[in-house]
Amino acid sequence: MTFGYQYAISPTDEQKERLNRAFGCERKVYNEYVAHLYTELEASGFAGGFIRHKVPNYTEFTRRFAFLDRSNDSFVYNDAKRRFQAAVQKYNETFARKPIQYKKKARNRMNTEGYIPSIRDIKGLPQFHQKKNAKHSYTTNQTNQNIRVIHENGAVFLRVPKFPEGISLQLHRPLPAEGLLKKATIRREGERYLVSLSIDFPSEKVEKKHNVSANKVIGLDYSQADLYVDSEGRKANYGRYYRLIEKRQRRMNKSLARKKNAAPLDENGTIQYSRTYQKQMNAYRALLAKSKNQRKDFLHKRSYQITNEYDAIVVEDLDLTNLAQMRKLGKNVHDNGFGMFRTMLQYKAERNGKHYIVADRYFPSSKQCSQCGHLHDNLSLSDRVYVCQNDTCCTKIDRDYNAGLNLKHYGIRVLKEQGMTL
Repeated sequence: MTFGYQYAISPTDEQKERLNRAFGCERKVYNEYVAHLYTELEASGFAGGFIRHKVPNYTEFTRRFAFLDRSNDSFVYNDAKRRFQAAVQKYNETFARKPIQYKKKARNRMNTEGYIPSIRDIKGLPQFHQKKNAKHSYTTNQTNQNIRVIHENGAVFLRVPKFPEGISLQLHRPLPAEGLLKKATIRREGERYLVSLSIDFPSEKVEKKHNVSANKVIGLDYSQADLYVDSEGRKANYGRYYRLIEKRQRRMNKSLARKKNAAPLDENGTIQYSRTYQKQMNAYRALLAKSKNQRKDFLHKRSYQITNEYDAIVVEDLDLTNLAQMRKLGKNVHDNGFGMFRTMLQYKAERNGKHYIVADRYFPSSKQCSQCGHLHDNLSLSDRVYVCQNDTCCTKIDRDYNAGLNLKHYGIRVLKEQGMTL
């Protein structure tokens, strides 16, 4: 079984410079892969469908640029190749079977300006990574014990390739003694540097519980405002962490834009950013990182609580990608991280031998009455109270609570079909 352990690291100024250089080199190689793909697609007249692209070795790009040398770990370049292959695979799995789609910005220009879209406007294709918005990280794999956590003079250090002296590690929780360290992902969030260690350790697969009580089954209905409402009528009371920083983020964006417009240009036309701009950018990244960490902390704690208290968790199969594109719902979908929450529930349930059930996408959890089963076909999204149209029932109940109960009943039926004892 593989688990990830995340720790903060405290590199020296010289080590920070080398790490930032490695992040930039990884981004450069990735962008070369994307440019190579675009050139090939344009030459072949790509019009949708599966991408059958022969990915070249990273040495084809590193030999062109002197700064892509052996001063970096070779896994820096290999990681760029691996991420590019994953991006192509994601396109083939998600978009290849659908008609070709263009990004919203390109569609608006097509409708207003008669714009002719290019390969870069196709939705889902691998995108160029920008220095401003890129993920500053790379992954290195274990080879001949080249990744180690060592203890010296009461301090803890992480040794990875090209850093034999070790990077100071804040080991706030111990690693499993019987575990095998497989790889390390080093990344930067604002001014913080973190490492995620992938640990393999032997463990027997936990069998799922056969005897499940009905009161140990819970249904979770997605809620825009509260993350979810369960089959007991309780709300998650999600903190809306992005909404809390939205106003401050807008002010910081304006400040960055003013500083960028006032920045001078060098002889090559490159913007020379001031130290104030760099300081403001670091503060901006730290703000976003804090919101992200608050969200992950909330989701981890709530998923841990649910998987400990219940033996079966039932969720609905929502198309969150399409929901995120809606003007009124998009921000909430990105803010509450319901997709991440479902992933956490799934692996924590499997680890504890619990049942994780996903209701069919077309199961009418919101339109069906949880008391009599009657369908309310004319129910709209603005109707927050469900009123049963069956004259013999006339149940009046909160819409999300009703959906949570229906999901619980769905899960009980699935468990009975699987031969579970309730």
